Amino acid sequence: MTLSICIPIYNNNVSSLIQEISTQTSQLSCNYEIILMDDGSQCHKPENSQLTNLPNVQYIELSSNIGRSAIRNKLADTAQYDYLLFMDCDTFPTSSQFIHNYIEAAESSGADVIIGGYHYKKEKPAEEYLLRWTYGLNREEKSAAERNQHPFRSFSTFNFFIKKEVFNHVRFDETLKEYGHEDTLFGWDMKRHQFKFLHIDNPATHLAYEKTDDFLEKTKSSLKNLWIIYQKNNDKKDLLQDIKVLRYQSFLQKSYLLRPISYLLSHLEKYFIRNLSSENPQMFIFDLYKLNVLCKVSLEKK
Repeated sequence: MTLSICIPIYNNNVSSLIQEISTQTSQLSCNYEIILMDDGSQCHKPENSQLTNLPNVQYIELSSNIGRSAIRNKLADTAQYDYLLFMDCDTFPTSSQFIHNYIEAAESSGADVIIGGYHYKKEKPAEEYLLRWTYGLNREEKSAAERNQHPFRSFSTFNFFIKKEVFNHVRFDETLKEYGHEDTLFGWDMKRHQFKFLHIDNPATHLAYEKTDDFLEKTKSSLKNLWIIYQKNNDKKDLLQDIKVLRYQSFLQKSYLLRPISYLLSHLEKYFIRNLSSENPQMFIFDLYKLNVLCKVSLEKK
């Protein structure tokens, strides 16, 4: 097997991550490369550029930010090997056998795409980071058994292993310029092409705890992207089946309740934000917050 490890960077120091990845890959009997691509960061460039001192590490700086979809396509285009491992820059392997586990699963299963999963530290962060941490623990950190029940629904770019020929058949949609749900569309396209998915218990730890205000802004952006994806696709059944907030919005629209419910939710928005910014953010409230955003977005398009 030959492996290209592809890591997009934006305003993160990846020194610890790459040193760990380099240690793990050096113990493998396969050809590999580690490609670091900085997407127009404002900080940590000197530290990251020094990582080329490690074996088989390539560091590339982009002069401007091209976005989450475009940079992953560019990484794949740069990669020279048959398998790609994508990792976000704010991750760290939970196992010293992280790379080995992916290779072993690929060789034994023949899967086209393998997803290792999320891990979150159990220490409670400061209140301003609680919403993102709570969401991660409750919605993202799932066992492989849980994720394999709906394999395409659980796809994430956080860390995944894929055959390069499969990636090139699908690729990320570069018309999605803002943050969010580019992985939803990528997973949906792979499902449509009937590629073989496998989830394994090989998580990476999510290191970056976002402030609640930033996470809510990203949530708004991702829901705008989700609505664009939904509108562009003629076959909407799979998206409705896989994404709860879309199902609720669709039900309200078909029941002629979209405007009155949107009006009600808008008047509750301050309460939602107060709860989500508190020391005990509720996921049910977060779901209502997302429904409120999506209702607004869908009504704006009419």
